[in-house]
Amino acid sequence: MLFEQLKSLEEMKVYLMSQINKLGGNNAAIKMTSVYPMAKVKPMIINGYPVFQFSYEGALPLYKESDRDYLAMIRHYYFRATHDAYDFSKVDYQFDESVIILAQHFENKIIRDLDNRNRKLIQDAIRHTGLIGDDSWWRVWNFDIGFLDTRGNHVQVFVVSQDNFEDFLTYLKEKYFHLAKIPKSTLKEEIFEEYRARVKREKKEKVSKEKERLKSLSNTKSEDFWG
Repeated sequence: MLFEQLKSLEEMKVYLMSQINKLGGNNAAIKMTSVYPMAKVKPMIINGYPVFQFSYEGALPLYKESDRDYLAMIRHYYFRATHDAYDFSKVDYQFDESVIILAQHFENKIIRDLDNRNRKLIQDAIRHTGLIGDDSWWRVWNFDIGFLDTRGNHVQVFVVSQDNFEDFLTYLKEKYFHLAKIPKSTLKEEIFEEYRARVKREKKEKVSKEKERLKSLSNTKSEDFWG
């Protein structure tokens, strides 16, 4: 039941962004996108070296290998949310040997596992921006860390060179709350209401079609019985 609710949430994100595009709410974006919410991308210079930060609203979705449609939806979301949030064609820099730090911020201390395989989808999206080369084991390291943030769940991803990893990790542990920029939502309530109405309509149509199918099946069996 919980997984179906999460799947519906991801479907709603795709629908919401399509409605935002129609209303012109995405006109200032780098590209017109089909997902919501967009990531926030911020290039920084920390202690004299470059760091790229990617901010994603909400907790990292659960991983379910058996549901290919859901995985495809999650992959599409992180790819578009990452690529469409920043003009990477203007970035004349590539990390040679890098570390991708995935800092998951949780609103409470409920037991969770940081080892969520969906984080690979974020790494794939970042690789396609051109910031890193191939993600072979010796060129790209991965580091997971968790923080408590009562403001809400969110994910902060940092790309830094391996040479500067130790220094930045110290900086991150001291300044994580300052660096944690949660993307702000600007949705209008009408869009949510429209989505709820659409879901309700689709469920009603599904029930109606199922009744028609059962009725047709019943009539067919009756005809077969009477010859």
